[in-house]
Amino acid sequence: MFTRASWSVALVAAVCFAGQAAGQVAPTPDLRVLSLRSLQAGRTVRVSGRDIGTLTGSVAGVREGAFWLGGSLAERRVPLGGIDSVWVSRGHAGTGALVGALIGGVVGVAAMSGRSCQLGDSNCIAGASLAATGIMLTGVLVGAIIGDAAKSWDRRYP
Repeated sequence: MFTRASWSVALVAAVCFAGQAAGQVAPTPDLRVLSLRSLQAGRTVRVSGRDIGTLTGSVAGVREGAFWLGGSLAERRVPLGGIDSVWVSRGHAGTGALVGALIGGVVGVAAMSGRSCQLGDSNCIAGASLAATGIMLTGVLVGAIIGDAAKSWDRRYP
């Protein structure tokens, strides 16, 4: 199928192309642009720079050499060169849900501790278990809502 001569030609071509490619140096990517492009559209961010101050808004995208904040009706253009730092907002719904579950569990057990059921009274036991579970799940929901509202900022760049 392949002769020795065709393998030799393929080997020489590969060495020549590799030599040309090694002589070319790829430009180093701008970390600011890479970090901005990695942000999901609609995510709340805060950018700051000496010339622009501190701006907060939702990500609209990176295009035309600028970072765009805001929705489609009120977008704001921020020059990429003016951005010194990028911060990303995040909520704490998971932590709040965990704390709410713990508090709800303690309150549920405390509320049911005064209740006494006869041995074998499945309706009483099921009702107490259902009430304690409901209290705990309410704690989870309230904790998740409060945790999501408590925002913090994580630095994305530099």
